[in-house]
Order: sequence, then structure tokens, then C-alpha cells
Amino acid sequence: MDRRQLGQSGLEVSLIGLGTWAMGATVETWGHVDDRESIAAIHQALDSGINLIDTAPIYGLGHSETVVGKAITGRRDEVVLATKCGLLFPQSKDQLPPRNLSRESVVRECEQSLRRLQTDYIDLYQCHWPDPETDIRETMEALVELLRVGKIRAIGVSNFSCQQISVAREYGPVHCLQPPFSMLHYRAAEDLLPYCLDNEIAVVPYSPLAKGLLTGKFKAEDTFEDVRAHDPEFLGDRFLRNLKLVATLKDIAVRYDKTVAQLVINWTASFPGVTSPIIGAKRPSQVIENAGGVGWALQDEDRLCIDQLLEEHRRAG
Repeated sequence: MDRRQLGQSGLEVSLIGLGTWAMGATVETWGHVDDRESIAAIHQALDSGINLIDTAPIYGLGHSETVVGKAITGRRDEVVLATKCGLLFPQSKDQLPPRNLSRESVVRECEQSLRRLQTDYIDLYQCHWPDPETDIRETMEALVELLRVGKIRAIGVSNFSCQQISVAREYGPVHCLQPPFSMLHYRAAEDLLPYCLDNEIAVVPYSPLAKGLLTGKFKAEDTFEDVRAHDPEFLGDRFLRNLKLVATLKDIAVRYDKTVAQLVINWTASFPGVTSPIIGAKRPSQVIENAGGVGWALQDEDRLCIDQLLEEHRRAG
């Protein structure tokens, strides 16, 4: 699989990355997850040429990082390992994860992640969400120090606005941004992607398959009891409109002998400004399908057709 530069970090990443949120999840969030399948999925990703593995402490309260650490044992040199900081473990089921990007917390979280991941360094260390209670200068000074001593190799931010990135860059390098971006959540294309392109910042968007909605695997009568149960994209008329869009995309995918998911991945990975979309998986078969989303090109007329479909879909609301 071809690779691209991760901004100005000096790192190279595969055209798609593997997301591991589901690997740390509970049954209530992503259904049943088997650690053995998760590890096999990570091995399949590496065997398929996918070197960017993205995780976070909050995924399963450390469990995702632990699984990733086990999976990459003996293969660390094949991996561009990305994790995050800034979301602390909630103290109860009803509490949202507290945000904390203070110097002390960033350094402490880094040490905890290093232990769970069984590694001496993290390739890409990302602020998971902005922390309005902490001056970004304090956060960046902590990250720059971790970079200086070799505990991390690149600095990233996730869910930051252009303005927040600009302020962060006053105090150190920002090599990468991880925003939400998909055919259904297009906002990053309006400002974040052009900003990052202009400033040579890599973009590794998350949820390009919109929690599986853009895979073509759902029907109108399907109901959900997991993380999708309260997502507006999976409810009512909006869900039906989304399924109609997916059906039209399937007609295009068939012409390339590809699945809808592979078509969507290709469109996302080749979108101007995108470096490597992060695509979640729980089992090897999903990784194999995802890897088939790159290594081929959409014809210009089909890309134009897709863009027109998406514009009509957005207008319909």
C-alpha cells in the first residue's frame, strides 16, 4: 500500500489507517468484541500494508491501548502508533469523560499509555478534544517537551477548529489534525481541510464510514441498541434518506466491482487535503474489505456524479 507524508513530521503513513475504538468497547457501545479477533484484525492490517494504528485511552478505559500493545509486540517497527490525551476516565457511568490538557495530566497520561502500549515512544500523540480550562500554551509546552525527549515523534490535535490550531501553532508544531469527516459530515471540507493543506498539516479524519451507515449493510427496518441508537443519522426520515443515498452509491460501486464501503473509502482517501482516513474494524474480514478501498482510482465523471449526489443530499437536509 502506498504511503503519504504525515505533515512535516518526517513520518509516512499508509493511505488508510486502522481505528480501534470498537476494540476497547463494551457491548453497549459497539456490540460483542473478542480480543483475539481484535488482535487478528491488527495483524491483518499490518499484513495488508496499513501501518497507521489509531487508539486512545478512553476507548474501553485503557483496554483498546492494551489490546493494541499486545498485537504489535514484535512488530513495533511496522507501526505508526497514534494515541491521544486529554479525556480522563469518568468516575461513574453517568459522568462524561473530564477534559484535562494541563501539563501534569498530559505527561501522566503519556506515561500510562506507554505502559499499556508496551512501547518506549508514541509516533503521533494527539489532544483528543480542546480543554477550555487549560491555556493551550501549557499543553503545547508539555507536548514539545515530550517531543524533545523522544517519548513522542509528532504532535496532533483532534476536534480542534482552525482558530484553535492557529493558537496552538504559536507555541509549537502541529503535525496532524484528526477531525470528523465523511460524505454525511462534510463540514471539515469547508475550512479545516483547506487550512491544513495550506499549512502542510496532515489530516487523518475519523468516522469516514459514518459508524457503518455508509457500508451498505443496513436496511430500513433495522433498529439499534448500541452507540448508533441516539445518532440522528440512524433515526426516522433522515435514516431513510441516508439509505437512499447509499443505494445510489452502490450502483456506482458495482461498476468498479467494489463494495459501497470501498467506494466511500476511496472517495475519502483521495479527497484534497486528506492524508489517511481512520477506519474502524473489529475483525480481519473488515480490514480486508477496507484495504480494498484504495489502490484504484475513481473516474472523473463518477467523482463528479458523487459530488452532485452529496450536494443534493445536503440540500434535502
